[in-house]
Amino acid sequence: MQEFYKLYLPKSKREIKIEVSLPRQRNDIIFDTLYFLDGQNAFSDSKSAFGRSIRATKHIKFASKEMGKRILGVAIENSGSDIGRVNEYSPFIIKDSLLDDWKNNNIEVCHNFCFDLINTIIPFIENKYNVYRNPEHRFIYGSSLAATTAIYLAFKYPLSFNYVGAFSTATFLFHDEYFRFLKNNLCENKKVFLYYGNEEISDTMKKTGLYETEGMALYNFFKENNIKTRLVISVNGFHNEEAWDKAFLDFINFIYYDDIIYKK
Repeated sequence: MQEFYKLYLPKSKREIKIEVSLPRQRNDIIFDTLYFLDGQNAFSDSKSAFGRSIRATKHIKFASKEMGKRILGVAIENSGSDIGRVNEYSPFIIKDSLLDDWKNNNIEVCHNFCFDLINTIIPFIENKYNVYRNPEHRFIYGSSLAATTAIYLAFKYPLSFNYVGAFSTATFLFHDEYFRFLKNNLCENKKVFLYYGNEEISDTMKKTGLYETEGMALYNFFKENNIKTRLVISVNGFHNEEAWDKAFLDFINFIYYDDIIYKK
């Protein structure tokens, strides 16, 4: 079942929408929590920005039925507009983009949102639901620009999330600043799942290979710094929710196991 909330973020000074996916029967169950950025693309095709979600509910159900792992899904909708989302999910000034509007991004918006996620959204969820209240049982997912925010959150706030799913991470928009931040904020208890598809093209740069280059750079950086990581590459993967849906179970398995579990 789904439950819906509107929550005011004091630092950001705006209201956001949250959708929570949970089973009808939940007595005496303590849940892990999986937070989704770009939350309107998490559960329902009809609500998603491009007519296709990652259909995360089926993966959460699989984790419960086949793996015995109980996950509460928390989808945080983005601000809606293109530049609003850019501001919300860009922790650094964008330097490489063909879109002039993107080069004028306001990083304070992202920093305020991250602060509110940690200090308002997480406490709201943990006071309302029977969930574990430690970073080992909190996970966060983001794709594209939101993937940069997901990783940033985990390292900026060490007691937030230990597990990150970063799909098609767009760190090429501010590569040097991003990797400098990671180097200065290393946390060896983090576990980072990375994904990219070989057919992805950046809308902002009109180039192929950017997500591959950044995915490999992140993978190598984390391996060199003793941070547990896994990289999944889709040979025919495009930059969309359908591709991320196909790899999402790999992320779930990365959290709980070292092997891959599928049932066809």
